[in-house]
Amino acid sequence: MILAIDALNKQAGVRNIKNSNAACPISFGEKRKPIDEISNISPFSKIEHSFVATDKTRLGANFDEKTGNIVFKLASKNATDVFLCTFENPKGEKPKNVIRMERNKDGIWEAALKADSKKPVYYGYRVFGPNWEYNKDFFNEDGSIKNPKSGFKAIRDENGARFNPNKLAFDPFAKELSHLPSDNDFGGADVYFSLDNCFEDNAIYAPKSVFSLSSDMAIKKASNRPLNDEIIGEVHIKDLSINEDVEGRGTYLGAKNLAGKIKDMGITMVEFLPLTEFDDKEGVGNHWGYMPLLQFAPAKRYSNGKNPGDSLKEFREMVDAFHREDIKVCMDVVYNHTGEGATKNGNPDNAKQLSYALIDNQMYYKQKDGLYNSNSGCGNDTNTADGEVAELIADSVAFWAKQGVDAFRFDLAAALLDKDSSGNVQYDDEKSLAAKLVPMLKERGIKVVPPDSSEDGIYLIAEPWTCGGEGCYRIGHFPENWSEWNDVARETIKRESTFPNKVAPKDLRNILEGTTDILKKRGRSINYVFSHDGYNLYDANTTNSPEGSWHYATDFGGDKKRQIGAMKKQVALLMLSKGTPMIQIGDLIAHSKNGMENTYNLDNDVNYLDFSSVENEGSVSNIIYDFSTNMMKFRKSHKRIRDLDSKIEYYKKDGSVADDGDVEYWNDTNVNTLSYKIGDSKPVFVSISSDDEPLDIKLPKNNEGKAWKMVCDTSFERSFDVDFECSKSYKQEPHSIVIFEEVTE
Repeated sequence: MILAIDALNKQAGVRNIKNSNAACPISFGEKRKPIDEISNISPFSKIEHSFVATDKTRLGANFDEKTGNIVFKLASKNATDVFLCTFENPKGEKPKNVIRMERNKDGIWEAALKADSKKPVYYGYRVFGPNWEYNKDFFNEDGSIKNPKSGFKAIRDENGARFNPNKLAFDPFAKELSHLPSDNDFGGADVYFSLDNCFEDNAIYAPKSVFSLSSDMAIKKASNRPLNDEIIGEVHIKDLSINEDVEGRGTYLGAKNLAGKIKDMGITMVEFLPLTEFDDKEGVGNHWGYMPLLQFAPAKRYSNGKNPGDSLKEFREMVDAFHREDIKVCMDVVYNHTGEGATKNGNPDNAKQLSYALIDNQMYYKQKDGLYNSNSGCGNDTNTADGEVAELIADSVAFWAKQGVDAFRFDLAAALLDKDSSGNVQYDDEKSLAAKLVPMLKERGIKVVPPDSSEDGIYLIAEPWTCGGEGCYRIGHFPENWSEWNDVARETIKRESTFPNKVAPKDLRNILEGTTDILKKRGRSINYVFSHDGYNLYDANTTNSPEGSWHYATDFGGDKKRQIGAMKKQVALLMLSKGTPMIQIGDLIAHSKNGMENTYNLDNDVNYLDFSSVENEGSVSNIIYDFSTNMMKFRKSHKRIRDLDSKIEYYKKDGSVADDGDVEYWNDTNVNTLSYKIGDSKPVFVSISSDDEPLDIKLPKNNEGKAWKMVCDTSFERSFDVDFECSKSYKQEPHSIVIFEEVTE
């Protein structure tokens, strides 16, 4: 039978490979100047360089220019036989070609077929292994399945193998998926569970990997600058543009067409929630995309064009457009789990199988007693300690870096600190993938630069915990060159606004200085108050959270002024702290999610942003947008705020200096103000009050011929629309922040 299939392959042209300060109402409608015309007022340098993006990968399907062949490569340590199946169309057909792949000297399975420049190739793999051996009577001569039970031993074996050649596996390195797993007429995602449909050939409806010839593309690079010079804006790509009057709204094209608007906001790096392929109809819905199916394929649902290859092309064009506005792009990447592996009702024999579990379940997943580990809280944990899985992750980061991505935020990144391949967990800061990733990327031509560097390269950002397991909170444990999401800053800033008597001066000082007690390396803190998880800025300050929620929210007894004041304080403290501020773009316009704290599955107006709301003068959205954009301008125009080495002097309420040795003062949670001066020449003075009463704040003595000029008072509706000079004191309103800068009298 194999000879017959090989003969068919030769006829089809295939072969085996051997060894081988803004006016209000605010409007977005003004004509923008080209970036070169405004670069003289930017604290950042001009765009200077570009590079050529390529889609070549170590494994997967790649075009060989020398032979004119598509070369397919697949990693599976525990497979005993692998067959490549190609199809003319993505659904409803038997395979056109069935090619028995060969294992090369590096242990990689290989095959090839002649490329047709006019047609995409739809393909998948049938993989045999210890629990399901290959016998010659498995296939008919035309490549269809003759005996679906041939070679069957067990659904799974004691080592965790779950090979099933009746199921077509899509390629982990595919740059595109033909359709989503749920896109079938046979029961949605349920048909992919191993027990109920074990002996059914699913090739007629299973998702296929798609290969299509693509051209390289030149992409402009953004300016080189240290990470703490960035202001990161987190956003979901569809939510960003779906309500906008732009071409391609809700897609990569829509985001591309909003690059100028984001520039005007003051954002310098846009961080997109996951953009790699996922099934949005998975479970009760999956709008955010934190259940990845592929790590090299841009999600097709965000593509305006629907032809093969359009997704990657539009992704690149989007990145290029942001770079031309001197905005960097950060991808939220999910390597700690997949959207595949999970057992049904705790039955170890009934597992969802789409790709990784069919190709090599033992290699890709951590498991114990037939069940998947799930410290991710998402049904499975990937085996990041396995060498080949680690290589895939490094390949994926390098691939996206070669598409122009500037930074990567690693979801639940504590998983990358695990060096144990078994069902156990052993965190190691020095010997795990997190430590190895920088040199692995260097081998792939990608340079990782430390947060305080302005060299050309990419940044790595960790969410330094997972959802469960002993010792899973790993903030401060990531190796050199990594930055980390700082939930200490998050909780301290929120408490300062809502529970001031639980925040001592030392706590607030620690955040302002970059949380150096935990994140000892320079500039490693990614400061944020709200992210996609939990309440957003508006709802956290206008909603009372239900009992038992770990996300705290309060409406301040309905006091509107206090609500808006708290929002302003939270934004201000974020922008005044050393490290890198990250803010949700929706928070800039005080977007509300109707008081909901977890909207991961809602593809509707709860999540969709409406920028027209800022044009309603006097609305909360208008006030917060005005304040936030001005606060970002202030941060950008005052380098000493961002400078990791700038001198800071702290003062007590009476104007005396707060010495470091005054332990009683620094630990007193009843102290209701913290004032400080940054710099000696052209200093900035900030006073933060959490008092219920107005306070007379004594300002530091000015340099000769100088005076303090007010920049901002958060108690004003238009906080930056002030004109006040003084030299000795200022009456500060309750629960406010005031900012002064020294000017010539």
